[in-house]
Amino acid sequence: MKKLRVAMLGFEHVHAVSMYDVFSRYPDKYELLGCAEPPFKEGEIPEEPSARKARVLGKRPLRLYENWEELLAEKPDLAVVCSHIARYGDIAEETLGRGIPTLLEKPMAVSFAEGLRMARAARRAGVTLAVNWPVAWFDSFRKVKELSDGGRIGKVLRVHYRSPATRGPYDPGTLSEKEMEKLFWYHRSLGGGSAFDYACYGCTLTTWIFGKRAERVGGIRKNFLLPFPEVEDYTAYTLDFGDGVGLIEGSWSTVNNGEVPTGPVVYGSGGVIVADRYHSEVKVYRRFSHQNTEPDEIFSTAPWNATTDDVAKHLYRHLTEGEELTRLLTPEFNLDALAALDAGIRSSASGVFEPTSQEI
Repeated sequence: MKKLRVAMLGFEHVHAVSMYDVFSRYPDKYELLGCAEPPFKEGEIPEEPSARKARVLGKRPLRLYENWEELLAEKPDLAVVCSHIARYGDIAEETLGRGIPTLLEKPMAVSFAEGLRMARAARRAGVTLAVNWPVAWFDSFRKVKELSDGGRIGKVLRVHYRSPATRGPYDPGTLSEKEMEKLFWYHRSLGGGSAFDYACYGCTLTTWIFGKRAERVGGIRKNFLLPFPEVEDYTAYTLDFGDGVGLIEGSWSTVNNGEVPTGPVVYGSGGVIVADRYHSEVKVYRRFSHQNTEPDEIFSTAPWNATTDDVAKHLYRHLTEGEELTRLLTPEFNLDALAALDAGIRSSASGVFEPTSQEI
């Protein structure tokens, strides 16, 4: 079995941990060459690479290259990018230009223009560009999509999704304000805030279920609990798909789920589908009633933390066997989802519904 050699470029994103863990799970398929930070640019938050590696990746045995050119010179078969999100465009343009298939951790970019820049670089190079979404592998969410596409509840009218209870990317109280100020998560220009962390999931899931790009988005953002005025800890968007609506929330200021499903909850002309990020059951309701009823159907799926597929297995099949990328990972789909996120961010600033970009 051929081993693919993997380079991790940037490791600021907290999901760098899960990326390392999933690729190291298959030593027969992957060899992890090491990690490196690109040179710092103006406006970024400099940090000693060894200190950042220890802070994010802990004691995981991954070689640190002091110069990223040395790592790129190893000609890896795959680049995994987990830097701060505003750096994705620079890194991906470099790796794709060298003919290296590139995987970005979600979301695709801080703006639609940056996403388009990378998608076009991939087209020019004829090289795979993929975006990993943890929810892409949830069997329960795949069942929701299957049931929706199959007409189980008639025509899809509305899709609701909200982030699970969280106070941000780190446990509340574990970081001082001084420590938080040194992390990209608390700087909007670098991809920080609840929109880039959590509202992006709602944009992705609603776009996936409707199967097309939203036409316009209305959004608000609030800072309820954070000491930093620059980033929001709550975001709510309404996505207008023309013949349907997406309603989403991304929050860093929710203490408990209160037994309310995260969704996606899909309301159709003939019923409702209910799923939850951390539950493996998908429920379908088709009887009309003003009151709560028992579900008409219940589908059991694999748990969220024991999915039947994952990004490492899927990319291996794609790169070695030519298997088509699952739609949620493709740059084409991610431009559709990013168009909604970009419009929502603009709407949060302008106070009016903003049209999505229709470029491809």
